Amino acid sequence: MKKQLILIILLLTIPIISFAQSNNLKHEFRGAWVATVANIDWPSDFTLSTGQQTIELVQMFDSLQSAGINAVFFQIRTECDALYKSQYEPWSYWLTGKQGKAPEPYYDPLQLAISEAHSRNIELHAWFNPYRAVKKIGAYDPAPNHISVTHPEWLLTFKDYKMLDPGNPDAREFILNVMTDVLLNYDVDGIHFDDYFYPYGPKISNEDSLTFIKYNRGIKDIDEWRRDNINQLMREIYGVINTNKPFVKFGISPFGIVKNEYAGTNGFNSYDVLYCDPLTWLNEKIVDYILPQLYWEIDHELAPYKKLLPWWASLTKGRHLYIGHFSSRMADKKYKGDKAELGNQIKMNRTTENVQGSVFFSAKSIVKNWSGFADTLHTDYYKFTALPPKMDWKDTIPPLPPVDLKIDKNGNDVILDWRTPGPAADGNYPVNYIVYRFVYGEKINLNDASKIIHRTTAGESIFIENKEKLSTSEYIYLVTSIDRLGNESEGVITKFNN
Repeated sequence: MKKQLILIILLLTIPIISFAQSNNLKHEFRGAWVATVANIDWPSDFTLSTGQQTIELVQMFDSLQSAGINAVFFQIRTECDALYKSQYEPWSYWLTGKQGKAPEPYYDPLQLAISEAHSRNIELHAWFNPYRAVKKIGAYDPAPNHISVTHPEWLLTFKDYKMLDPGNPDAREFILNVMTDVLLNYDVDGIHFDDYFYPYGPKISNEDSLTFIKYNRGIKDIDEWRRDNINQLMREIYGVINTNKPFVKFGISPFGIVKNEYAGTNGFNSYDVLYCDPLTWLNEKIVDYILPQLYWEIDHELAPYKKLLPWWASLTKGRHLYIGHFSSRMADKKYKGDKAELGNQIKMNRTTENVQGSVFFSAKSIVKNWSGFADTLHTDYYKFTALPPKMDWKDTIPPLPPVDLKIDKNGNDVILDWRTPGPAADGNYPVNYIVYRFVYGEKINLNDASKIIHRTTAGESIFIENKEKLSTSEYIYLVTSIDRLGNESEGVITKFNN
């Protein structure tokens, strides 16, 4: 038997202390978009074998984890197709080079991505393009079960582009069924929509006039009807999520400018062209977060980040605000702007009230460490572990603390182990645990992420540390339980003499 060194074990209720302008943030959303359309991020080529695609995906998650990313938006539907086993849509061309062709040997990319993400304590959000059906007409042959073949009457056509008609109730129900299929059959942490609603260009004119006549729902103005078409789908999706898996997060990433008059910009008005209406989504609380794409520099002539950021931050209405950054442009070696632009934007986010984090487009800027961007995240901005921010409107009940915490010494190793507690008041168990270490006598502050030395993966209830890392003689170890939505238990502590 190992000699136990348990000196103190007790439960503490830990006060929360804010570090609003520190790199030691305990809760911050740190995301990356993984785009599969056109093989932007993954797979790098649709000709790769199953084994090669798997290796790429695993290496990609390794790189994102090393950089401090805690959430990934994994694109699973690019143009009414699927990078997962779908009941409704064909396998993606971007996966196998032929729409409708399953991977050989077979595997499920979404299931693999979920497994790889969760093994690294990274949230996996299923990213859907809700309306795009054919990115470029004639680029490749559609599968026999593609919506453009089975229900062409549900589509709107613009030059070489096709999309599902947002005003058609059958098309809307189809989108809802596609999303629900993923929600019910995969252990995703979130459902995510991007900015493609009505087309960027050419602007819609009379392509949906017959749909408006038939399905206007009593709305007289066609522009208002178009916005309501999108809003109605978002309401229905949020309702389905909350009915079936209320712990799953739902959010949208709109174009960064809604109307120029709102933030004093001089760019593209998405409200009048794309017909997206994020103010309604926030006012009606039919999203859990909003993620505007603020892809311009802080002092951009037409769309300055420094104007758009505070405007968006003023709208949150009790929902989270994450900011989309164009890292694939600003970290590119050809970028002519300030090389510190991305870092300065992260700093500005952290000093702006109601901003809970950043998401980078796209993952390759991190995975390939363009201009040292991943290194900068790892050694500076994301040096310490951060949990995604809590969503109090979803769940505030913490899990129970770990049970029977023990500390042993075995040669040069310090070993902590504990047992899983019972269910909390809401029936939920911990999904993992956080181990903190403090110098004995130091103030215990659980909001200082620099004190986190380990976050376990699911099912893990042991931590081993080499004594050679310890520089003083007495330490306090503290372990807490974490549930799926980031609620944290009271801490269990033990003292260790080196």
